Amino acid sequence: RKREVRALAAAAELHTAGKRESMGICFVGKRRFRDFIRSYLPPQRPGPLVCVESGRVLGTHQGVSLYTHGQRARVGGLGGRWYVAEKCLE
Repeated sequence: RKREVRALAAAAELHTAGKRESMGICFVGKRRFRDFIRSYLPPQRPGPLVCVESGRVLGTHQGVSLYTHGQRARVGGLGGRWYVAEKCLE
């Protein structure tokens, strides 16, 4: 799948098409992103994890600010791969 996306990016002449993959945010260092963000933000409100295709509630998150778009999200008790596609602040 990544190869397909990179091929599409190259065809569109995007400068990131050949860029090395990054799994983290450079200024966070070796800390977990969630711990880093929590040290700067007020306590977060938990909310529902919702499937964008079915509208089904899959579980509960610990606050929208703790997730980034495109981030792989682990949903307890569910197999498969889940990703953050949208964040609702309401």
